[in-house]
Amino acid sequence: MNLERFYPIDWLRVACKGSKFFIYLLILAWLVWFIRTSQLRVRKRTAVVLLFIGLPLVLAGISLDLVGEFFRLSTLLKRIVGELILSNTGTFLVLYSMVLMVMELARASCRYQREAESDPLTGLYNRRAFFASAESVLKEAREGKRNPVLAILDLDNMKKINDTWGHQYGDEALKRVAQAIQKSVREGDVTARYGGDEFVILFPGKGPRLKTLRARLERHLKAIRFSGTEIPLSLSVGLARFPADGKDVDALLAVADARMYADKEAKKGRQRAGI
Repeated sequence: MNLERFYPIDWLRVACKGSKFFIYLLILAWLVWFIRTSQLRVRKRTAVVLLFIGLPLVLAGISLDLVGEFFRLSTLLKRIVGELILSNTGTFLVLYSMVLMVMELARASCRYQREAESDPLTGLYNRRAFFASAESVLKEAREGKRNPVLAILDLDNMKKINDTWGHQYGDEALKRVAQAIQKSVREGDVTARYGGDEFVILFPGKGPRLKTLRARLERHLKAIRFSGTEIPLSLSVGLARFPADGKDVDALLAVADARMYADKEAKKGRQRAGI
């Protein structure tokens, strides 16, 4: 390779290429530091590998171009190898790795949002997410676009299940109830664990009749078996309809809750009467 010095030197080109070289070098140094010190773990290893290959290739291509400004290099080495092959290939790999990282970040963001909105035991919406959805639905309802129905469901004899068989089977009972609820509603209906052994369903459109909802839940609600003993599961249900029973979420919850407890007391009365 002929490194004979020649003039004139294009100092503006040298400044542009030099600044680009140091920018890429700083990015590479920061990336190494970030991966070594950050508590985050990059799940997409392919993106990291491509980035660590692409950045050095870009640096190598820029270096060849800079050397060519001070020493006479062949066009094949400077333009084709330096710019066309090394720089462009490295740039492509860097951009592709960034696309992979952005996609992974988007998936992680959706996953974290879902975790923030979900009850960890049942997988249903948690209380906070339910209220956010309910406010949105009721806002449309007050504009005359919807006629939502709200239902509160309570697992019967939850204390007895916990005291007799233990909290492990109490948790299993809650999971079974959540599964039955999900199978009993339509896509777009909002299901949530309201707290403890209580669940709530918001039907954004015209909801089912109470008898229909009970029949669906009973059809999907499976009993738990423990040491050969079958533990029956049942739910007490209360419905509230917009706007007859209330025009805000608190009013609807209060009405549905009162009707749910009335249903629970009616069951206890039938049990005492042997019906």
